[in-house]
Order: sequence, then structure tokens, then C-alpha cells
Amino acid sequence: MNILNKIRPWTAQQRALIVPFPTDQDLPERKSKAAAVDGPVVAFFTEGSFYEREKERMARSAERIGLKVHATALPNAGSWVLNAGLKPGFLLQERAKLRGPLLYVDVDAVFHRNPWPELRGLDCDIAVYYEADGSLVSATILINDTPEAAHLLELWRQGCLASPDMWDQLVLQQIIAEDAGSTRPQFRVIRLPVSFCWIFDRVENEPVSEVFIEQLQASREATKRKRWFGRIGKRLQRRRDRVDEIERILNAAR
Repeated sequence: MNILNKIRPWTAQQRALIVPFPTDQDLPERKSKAAAVDGPVVAFFTEGSFYEREKERMARSAERIGLKVHATALPNAGSWVLNAGLKPGFLLQERAKLRGPLLYVDVDAVFHRNPWPELRGLDCDIAVYYEADGSLVSATILINDTPEAAHLLELWRQGCLASPDMWDQLVLQQIIAEDAGSTRPQFRVIRLPVSFCWIFDRVENEPVSEVFIEQLQASREATKRKRWFGRIGKRLQRRRDRVDEIERILNAAR
């Protein structure tokens, strides 16, 4: 049994974590919650990359519940880390041209439910998810229409330019931590629950009754290593299994 567990990509614990992706039968109830007061949802992807397919999947999942994703193509910066570092500059531009609450979601995500009923009343500059160990995850970010939010985005942009080899979310985490530890903090930051940044196979996830946004971890494709005989790692296999399952449901709805 121990040998089989080492070979199989899924453990029983990981299988038990799976939250069903909504089928057609679920949609009437979930779509009814979409409202005219919902804010814009923005994302970006690199031109000519597999992220274009991620964008299409994300957009289809949003449309099914009455949301629209405004996805922008950006030139490839040369590496996965450098491409991630484009995020704060992109968000600064979006924040400058769009009014009201703004929701950013990484393009390799899918929507289970409309998040706006839970997000629109949050009194903060930004809201972002932190893992249990205190690590910030920049895959889902609510950015309210405040001068402080715009200033934070600018600091984040400058930080990524100054440290191009540092992961964008680590840069943001450090900026927020330094501000929170100062005598006069500038930024109001709310921590989102894991249901807004759900990773389908992460056993450290706290239990949830519902998921709003599921992250499909395209970074596993972008950072995959070459293996003997074309084999792939277990983490990547789990992602591909989950993507196949979600796309079957999306394709059945056409």
C-alpha cells in the first residue's frame, strides 16, 4: 500500500478535498446572485503562451454565473517569475481607468460562485488571501477605489522592478508587513478566506462549505521538470486531472 501511494498521483486525503465544480443543474441558483452592482473582474495573460487557454476556461466559468472577465494580453517578459512581476504594473493601470471595487484573479482560475455579494461591502484598501503559515497569495485580490490602494500598487510595482527575480507575492507580502509594523500604518488590509483562493489538492486548506474561486495552479505546467520517458510529476498530474474534469463540465454546457 505504501508503494502504491508513492506511485499514485492522488492520495485518499486529496481526493476527499475535491469540491464539485458546478454543473448545469447548479447554475440557476448561482447565476441568480449576479447583480448590476458587481464590479469588474480583471486578469492578464502572456501572449502566445498556454495561458491563453487558461484565460478561455476562466472566462467560460465566469459567463456561466453572469460575470465577465476583462482579460488583457501582455508581452512575454522572458520567464515565469518575470511574467508574474508584471502584475502590479497591470493592476495600477486597471485601477487608474476603472472606478469602484476591482477584483483581480489569476487567469488560471475558475469561478464556482459569484464572489461579489461577499466582497462588495469590505471596508479596506485591499483584501488578499494568506495561507496558514502567513504566506501571501496574490492569485485573488480585491482592490478598492482608494488613494491608499493605488499607492500600495505603485510600491508593489517599484518593488518588483527593483527585485525582478523575487516572486511578486513575496514582494507584496514584505511591503504590507513593513507597513503593518510601522508606527502609523497606511494600508487597511483584510485577509480573504480560503474559499476565494481554493487550491483543489492542498491538504492544508481549512474546511469550507462553499468555494467562490478555485485556483488551478498553471505554474505546475510552467515550472515542470524534464523526466525520464516523458513522465510527469504527481502535482502536475493532479492539475491535469482536475482541469480535464472541469473542462468536461464546461463543454457539456455548450
